[in-house]
Amino acid sequence: MKTPKCPICGVPLKPIRGYDVHGITTDWVAGCYNCFFQSSHFWKTKKACIEDMDRLVSLFPPIMRVWPGDEVLCGSRPSPVTIVSKNIECGEIKIRDCHRTYFIIDCDDVLAWPWEFEQKGGSND
Repeated sequence: MKTPKCPICGVPLKPIRGYDVHGITTDWVAGCYNCFFQSSHFWKTKKACIEDMDRLVSLFPPIMRVWPGDEVLCGSRPSPVTIVSKNIECGEIKIRDCHRTYFIIDCDDVLAWPWEFEQKGGSND
């Protein structure tokens, strides 16, 4: 499965091991080393923490979960297009198609986000 990216800064989230005041490892927490965004849930296993990362990221709107370089399917193009930039406030995404033509689309024009159409192809690695 593809590692989810931080919805705030775009850096891949990682399971972080906590330490107590004596330097002894404690529970796992899902978080971002770049902007220090993290879950408020602590987990006994790394596997549960990774599942929490997916849950946590899924709570954000789709436009906050995609980043330049990701591909989406939109209604006006038969093949995936590449995200060039995004404007979260306006809900617009600048895309580039296979002919290197640039367009601005609305979030409502996206038919499939990366996490939706990658699963149909088999591997998400």
